Amino acid sequence: MQIQINDCTIRDGGYLLNKNSPSDFVEKIVEGLVESGIDIIECGFLQSQSHGESIVYADSVEARRFKPEDLKKSAFTGFCDNSRYSIENLDAFDGKSFAYLRISFAKHEREEALDFVAKAGEKGYKVFANPMDAPSYSAEERAEMIKMVNDINPYCFSIVDTFGTMYLDDLSAVFQQVDTLLDKQIRIGLHSHNNLQLSNALAEVFIDMAVKADRDVVVDASLYGMGRGAGNASTEVIASYLNTKYHRKYRLEQLLETIENYILPLTATVKWGYDLPMFICGIEKSHVDNIYYLEKKEGISVKTIYEVMKSMDADKRKRYGTGYSKHDFSVLEDTYRRYLGGWNESV
Repeated sequence: MQIQINDCTIRDGGYLLNKNSPSDFVEKIVEGLVESGIDIIECGFLQSQSHGESIVYADSVEARRFKPEDLKKSAFTGFCDNSRYSIENLDAFDGKSFAYLRISFAKHEREEALDFVAKAGEKGYKVFANPMDAPSYSAEERAEMIKMVNDINPYCFSIVDTFGTMYLDDLSAVFQQVDTLLDKQIRIGLHSHNNLQLSNALAEVFIDMAVKADRDVVVDASLYGMGRGAGNASTEVIASYLNTKYHRKYRLEQLLETIENYILPLTATVKWGYDLPMFICGIEKSHVDNIYYLEKKEGISVKTIYEVMKSMDADKRKRYGTGYSKHDFSVLEDTYRRYLGGWNESV
C-alpha cells in the first residue's frame, strides 16, 4: 500500500497572504518540500478569474512558474473550487506542470462537480474528488455519491472536514463506510482543520486505519499547520509519525529548517492556529469567515461570539458570509444586533 503526504502550505496557507504570496517565499517552500521528500506539493489555485495573484493560475501553463527543473520524488498538484473554475479552461496534461488536480465542491454541486472530475481525468490528470463538509452527508447520501465516484474512477476520493468538527470516532465511521464502498484502486484522502486540536490525531488514526485496510491514502498537511483559521495537520508531525511508525524516510531536518526560515517569521504578522474563536467555529460548524467578521467587533467577548453563532440557523453558519454572497454578512449582522438588543438576558 502507499501513503502519500500532500502538503498544502502554499495553497491553504496562501489564503492568509491573500493568494499573493511573495515569489521567493513560494520558491523556498517548494525547495524545502522537494528536498525533504514530500510526495505531493499543492502549488496554488486554478480560477477562471484572477487579479494577478501570484498563486492563482488560469491553466497548467501558468502553474509552471514555481515548478523547479527537478522535482525529485515530489509532484505538483493544482487546486480548484468547482464553482470558480471551468473545465473549458483546463488544458490537457503534458507532464510539464501539475500531475494531480484537486477539485473541491459543495454538497449541492456534487453532480456537476463529478462531471468536472470525470472530464479532468479524461484530460490526463490524476484527479481528487474533494466533497466539502463530510460530516454533513448522511450515510445514504454518501453511499449514493460513492457509487457515482466509482463510475468515474478518479485517483482519490477525500474525506474533508471543512469546518473542523470531526472527532476520532466520526472519522472512523466515515472511513469504514468509504473503505467498504469505494473501489479499491481509488485512494482515500483526508483534509482536516485543527479547530478541536485534533488534526494531527485524525491524520494518524486515518493512517493506521488505512494500513489495517490495506488501502492507499493521501494525507493533507501543511508546514507548522499553516492555513486559514485554526490551520491544518502539521506536515512535520505527520512526516515524523510515518518515519517512526512506518519506516518512511522524510528528511525532518529539511522541514524544520524551512519552517524556521520561512514560516516562523510570518507569525509576527499573520495569525493562524487554535484559539477560542476557532474552537467555536468548530463546535458550531461555522465557516471561518463568520468568526473573522465577529472578531472585528470592538470589545466583543468569546462568550458573545459563541452565543451569536449558536443562535444562527445551522446551514447559514456554513456559508461564506451567511447572506447572498461571499461578502454579504447581513444575516450575521442582524443576529448580532438582535443579541445586543437584549434577546440574551446577560447583555
